[in-house]
Amino acid sequence: MRGIITLILTCLLLISSSCSKDSLPRERLPDTEAFKNEFTRGFMASAEETEDGYYTFKSKTNGYTMLFPEHAKVSESDFESHGDKYESLSLGEKMKNQNTSYYIKLTYEKAPNINDIDVHQEQLTITSGYKGNFKREEFNNNIVYSARENNEQKGLFYYIAVIKAKDTDQIIRLTFDSSCSNGKTECNVNPNELNQRLTNIVHSIQFK
Repeated sequence: MRGIITLILTCLLLISSSCSKDSLPRERLPDTEAFKNEFTRGFMASAEETEDGYYTFKSKTNGYTMLFPEHAKVSESDFESHGDKYESLSLGEKMKNQNTSYYIKLTYEKAPNINDIDVHQEQLTITSGYKGNFKREEFNNNIVYSARENNEQKGLFYYIAVIKAKDTDQIIRLTFDSSCSNGKTECNVNPNELNQRLTNIVHSIQFK
C-alpha cells in the first residue's frame, strides 16, 4: 500500500513539474517570443498558458502579476528594480499580421502614503503631454484612472493609466503607445484586437 502511495505521489510531482519553465529543456519550451527571449523568460511564472495566447508575468518585486502576450518581449536595457519597492520596465510586441507595434512602459511602486493620485497623474501627463481628464474605474480590487487619445485615421491609440490597489500601498503607472511597424507598408490595424491586448493586460493586474 505504501508503495502505491509513493508511486502516485511521484507521478503527481512529475506532472506538476512538467510545466515548469525551469525544468523543461530549451527545445521543449513554448515556441513563442516570450520564451525565446531569455530575459523575458525570467519573468514567466510557468511554461503553461494562463489563457489562450497569454502567460502569467510575475514581477521581480513579487508585488504583482499580470497576463503577458505570448509574442511580447521585455526590454533588458530599460529594466530597473530596487528590492521589493520599485520596478520599472518596458515591453513590446510586433503584430506582424497587422504591421502594427505597441509599447508599454510600466512602473511599480510600493510605499507608505502613496495614495496621492494627482501626483501620479501629473507624472504621466508630463511624460505624455496629455492635458485632459482621467476616467475612474474599479475592477479586481483595483482602482484605475486612465486617459486615451485615438488616431481615428490609422486606428491607433495612446493610453495612460494609474492603477492603484484598493487595500495596500501599491501603485502602477502605465503608458501604452501603438504605431505602424514599417512606414513603407500599410498599417492594416485591427483596432479591436489592439484594444483587447491592452484590456487583457490592464484588467489582469493583481497586486500581491
